[in-house]
Amino acid sequence: MPITTERLRSLVPALEAVSDRVLAQLARASAVRRYRAKAVLYRAGDLADGLYVVMAGRVIVRRETASRSEMLHTERAGGVLGEIPVFGGGRFPATATALEPTECCYIPTTVAERLLQDEPSFARFALQRMAARAQSLLQRIDELTASTVTARLAAFVAARAATSETRELTLGVTQEELAAELGTAREVIVRGIARLIEAGAIARTGRSRFVVRRLATLRALAGEAPLLSRDGGDGVE
Repeated sequence: MPITTERLRSLVPALEAVSDRVLAQLARASAVRRYRAKAVLYRAGDLADGLYVVMAGRVIVRRETASRSEMLHTERAGGVLGEIPVFGGGRFPATATALEPTECCYIPTTVAERLLQDEPSFARFALQRMAARAQSLLQRIDELTASTVTARLAAFVAARAATSETRELTLGVTQEELAAELGTAREVIVRGIARLIEAGAIARTGRSRFVVRRLATLRALAGEAPLLSRDGGDGVE
């Protein structure tokens, strides 16, 4: 079943610049796809069959080798996947996996290619999406090079604390998934958590559960880590 033009526009505000006629063509050609947690949307090397607009849930995009898995970005509702190969040509450069039950609006590559050729407003949208993706990947490079793993982990935990109404929190992902997001290995995450505990920033209260003891210490350990920008407020003290 296709998505409505109103829902598509609300999900991706940048489509405001696309004409109603073009948006209607996108909506008619679309299909809603649902994925269970850990289901693969597409794999690196697959032919780029279309754009995936996340409607609900969360998707992680990784570059994987025989020895490690590197998180490139995650997307929630409103995120668009597949822009680089669909708009630029080629195959999917990374693997996209649902982290939780996820719903996507799928738009076939053939439709996107035709609109790129025939509709200037859609071509401008494509350029904007490519520029936004390039900026996000540059930010990811900065995150991985400008701070230590412990600093990135402290920033991640501080951001989780900011969304908690109490002092207790969970990581929200597995240690393996967190390692991929922070650009390291699971064993390093385990050691990093131990360092945060030793510093008195957090304490373990159960299996995968922690309590923030000193948020100021946690933030000091985070330093200038880019991930600290995820913290939406002061959190707990």
